[in-house]
Amino acid sequence: MRQNIEKGKALLVDGPACITLLSGAIRIFGAKIKVGDRIIVRRGRRIPIKAAEDSQLELLLGNLSSYTLIDEDPIPPTWKETTKKILSFKEKVEVVVLGGIDSGKSSFCIYLANMALNYGWNVALVDGDLGQSDIGPPGTLGLSFIKKPIIDPFNLQPDHLIFIGITSPYSVIEPTINGLVELRDKAVNAGSNFVIINTDGWIEGSDAINYKRQLVSSLKPNFIVTIQSGGELTPLIDSIVDMKIEILSIETPKNIKKRDRETRRMIRESYYKRYLGEAKIRSFPLSWIKVDGNLNIKGKLDQSLKKKIEEIIGDKILYCENSPDYIMLVLKEGTILNDEEREKLSAQFDKPIRIMRKGDEKGLLVALEDKNRKFLGIGTISSIDFDRSILKVYTNVECPVAKVHVGQIRLDEKGSEVEIVAKRFLGFS
Repeated sequence: MRQNIEKGKALLVDGPACITLLSGAIRIFGAKIKVGDRIIVRRGRRIPIKAAEDSQLELLLGNLSSYTLIDEDPIPPTWKETTKKILSFKEKVEVVVLGGIDSGKSSFCIYLANMALNYGWNVALVDGDLGQSDIGPPGTLGLSFIKKPIIDPFNLQPDHLIFIGITSPYSVIEPTINGLVELRDKAVNAGSNFVIINTDGWIEGSDAINYKRQLVSSLKPNFIVTIQSGGELTPLIDSIVDMKIEILSIETPKNIKKRDRETRRMIRESYYKRYLGEAKIRSFPLSWIKVDGNLNIKGKLDQSLKKKIEEIIGDKILYCENSPDYIMLVLKEGTILNDEEREKLSAQFDKPIRIMRKGDEKGLLVALEDKNRKFLGIGTISSIDFDRSILKVYTNVECPVAKVHVGQIRLDEKGSEVEIVAKRFLGFS
């Protein structure tokens, strides 16, 4: 269908949809769209189209998509004022964007990046939202150097990714902060003089406030931009006001799209499937690679230890390792230990015992890295052959792999989320 938009008006399009500019001039998040350009709007996304002159669009609407014509500029005045102030800064710019879930953080980052490009800055976008990542698959922190105006960060090619392996920073605060500092440093060292750091939507409670305060303290940006619709960020702002960093407050657009939990999960799964496209099972001898993260295994069976454990639990044991800090015990699939067996194991050994069952590893999301710690891609564990000490991973990574970092996200064979497993899901003491 064809849709006309008068100069000064705007169209809000909810995906899935395809938009083609037939005539006129439009802007999306500050990016100028040329006649003939085609814009894809993913499901779960809303694109605001502002008519710079009378324009005509071709709209192809998918299932559950919609559009609304409005008489106002979809970019709030405070966004324009704040962006103008940041762009007037004469030195290298580093901006941290704070806000809750569906507050408009990503949209503002897109707008700010596009406007900075228009003014000739070398722009980099750092993505710190593990659950609703814009750059890279869920569970990762991403960096992308922005060379041309962007509409949807989903289309960006990540220049660097750091795998954290879970969709919330709650239990991984230190690795998340360290990762964001590392990506910021990579951006600056590569010549970016305008670095935008987007963050996750965890803002409520003392743990969230302490996390964001630590993050800001570690990054030490020039500006902090806070996005809120009411006073939900007041406790967080009060906690960082003493850092002497300029805090700029903007409002959440009244036409922002709110996404329910199911939509957010669907968006994550679309990223998993994108990064697992054309994957196949690769086999890695455990003696050739390092396995760490939520599963540490070296593939070196301790026969004497196995005999000692068999005297306590019989033939339930499949595999065991004796590391300096703990004993790793793998039980046969479907077996359990009773209370008496657990007590005997604890009494027999003077170190913690981490226990898993054959099959517990299946579906865990992993990152594959080279010998220089460079992120190569993701995969899911298909199985571990404990007899042959081989790790089998479903992945599209084809180059040499030095390390497999195991996360806490479990996917099924279709790439859908099954669960978030507990950190160090192996074990009891």
